[in-house]
Amino acid sequence: MIVLVTGGTGVLGVPTIRRLTEAGHQVRGLAHRQRAADELRAIGADSVPGDLISGAGLQDAIAGVDAVLHLATHIPSALRMGRIKAWAATDTIRRDGTRNLVDACLAAGVTTFVYPSIVLVYADAGDQWIDAESAVLDPPPHTRSSLDAEREVQRIATAGGRGLSLRLGLLYSPHDEVTAMQLSMARRGIGSALGPDEAYWPALWVEDAATAFVAALDAPAGVYDLVDDRPLTRAELHQAMAAAVGRRLWRLPRLLQPLLTGQLTASLSRSLRVSNRRFREATGWRPSVPDAAAGWQRIVRPG
Repeated sequence: MIVLVTGGTGVLGVPTIRRLTEAGHQVRGLAHRQRAADELRAIGADSVPGDLISGAGLQDAIAGVDAVLHLATHIPSALRMGRIKAWAATDTIRRDGTRNLVDACLAAGVTTFVYPSIVLVYADAGDQWIDAESAVLDPPPHTRSSLDAEREVQRIATAGGRGLSLRLGLLYSPHDEVTAMQLSMARRGIGSALGPDEAYWPALWVEDAATAFVAALDAPAGVYDLVDDRPLTRAELHQAMAAAVGRRLWRLPRLLQPLLTGQLTASLSRSLRVSNRRFREATGWRPSVPDAAAGWQRIVRPG
């Protein structure tokens, strides 16, 4: 396929482009600035100019494309993401950028569109297994725009194409800023697992997200969940971090947790025991990292 990728220089975009090229696809990366264009070429993608927010250049970028992976985002830095206002740029990309890109796809007849949403749109479910078919939606403010983007993606399916929204778990990897902060805290003896001990944490290894995006190019339209095979409880996650760094960790008291995650604390404390079963059955995809216990060992001892 010829695949257009937005956000190709980001945490998700770089491994996804590499996986696409390894699978034999021809990749175009949308670039708003010259620096992004240079980075895209360095990882094996053709660079095409375009602006998601104004819509400039999107029709030319889409011409001749078979599929779109819309991975663009503007996640705030680890120190700012606890402020709802810091998510304004991401909200604009999700809402306006997705709408403009879907408009361009519909005009050009592009029938496959994949968008990464987030499992944090779900309400706390305790110890119940949930997925997109069974979970109750209760999006906190910083995820509401993801559901707006999903509605735009649905327009592709309504027109007879394959629009897929993949609700991702909380991403972690050795190259992720939040993961690096958590590792730094753990090495100082501080655990960063938020919420009650018995609450489940829905995680996803970044490289597994990349392989899932490639698999999604052949999947039926719909909303799916992408998470590790086995979500850990907060107590298990705390133990996994401690085992990875080889020391006992002090658990940040719940009253102090807002100092770390600000206005996101309540949503990040939810229990979300999310299942990836439907996506596995639809595509044959399986994550290489089964749970965050294995993932944290990889973070500390890569390779």
